[in-house]
Amino acid sequence: MDLEIDSWIVDALIMLLHQGIYVAVVTAAGYPGKPERYSARFRGLLEKMKESRIPKEITDRFLVVGGECNYLFKIKEGYEMYQVDSEEWANEQMKSWQDDEIKALLDVAEKALKDACYRMRLDVQYLRKARAVGCFPTKAENRIAYEALEDVALTVQDKIMTSKQTVKVPFCAFNGNRDVWVDVGDKRIGIEALQEYLGVKNNETCHLGDRFTNTGNDMRARDVAMTVWVTSPSETEDYLELFLRELGKKETVACAEARPKGPKQGTLEWQKAQVQNHSCSPVPKVHLPLALSVGTSQIACCIKGYRVVAVG
Repeated sequence: MDLEIDSWIVDALIMLLHQGIYVAVVTAAGYPGKPERYSARFRGLLEKMKESRIPKEITDRFLVVGGECNYLFKIKEGYEMYQVDSEEWANEQMKSWQDDEIKALLDVAEKALKDACYRMRLDVQYLRKARAVGCFPTKAENRIAYEALEDVALTVQDKIMTSKQTVKVPFCAFNGNRDVWVDVGDKRIGIEALQEYLGVKNNETCHLGDRFTNTGNDMRARDVAMTVWVTSPSETEDYLELFLRELGKKETVACAEARPKGPKQGTLEWQKAQVQNHSCSPVPKVHLPLALSVGTSQIACCIKGYRVVAVG
């Protein structure tokens, strides 16, 4: 979802940046050499920063990790995104991956994808990138059943792990809800590299993600960060509001209070609300727990101790 300049989440992210917290968007979307793709995706945030003349020491705290862990983008002068040279931020594990090893992984993954989709007679097309290969519907308006995508993702995972051709490079094969992708590396590696680059510890990092299942690409983040499992953009906003309140400063609480109540007019959530409540009264505020247990991690709502908030 692209960020709009007038959305509350833009104000919330900028407020977190002002508090000395790094905000990193860790995404499967990988556009090497095309920072303008990320500039378009975060146009509202960048325009708000430019309008408010946010200084470089603040904008430097916003980062985007693309392709799970393969590319890093930051904001340059003029409030546009640029790609950071891998030698500047990649960790030793990432630097050890050889081109022939990456090719071997993607060869196995591509064949496994095609075999699985053929077996299930799915109408898909394939795309191979420098560090990823995936499949998606031939027609953009078509959707593939979630269960079919799960089957493909699980099959591909199994084929790669049991391949006679030794795969030396870590990978992430996941169901993206509309497609299935296999990426070189995973979000654990991406977050770990960020932590080394920024000088931040595991217990100072909180990762918000929506795909923590075995076929999701957020699961490995639990190894290196505290995690929160969200299921929608509105839940992400719930936790950003909570973080701002927990900081306890006048300006952060005011930002939290400014969050619009109820779904935005015209959205699917808004349409559902009209059916459920003909009086169009505001949606009741969600009461968030003081602690959330996800897997082996427990999230105590004490944002004062966080230095990185990673959104996947």
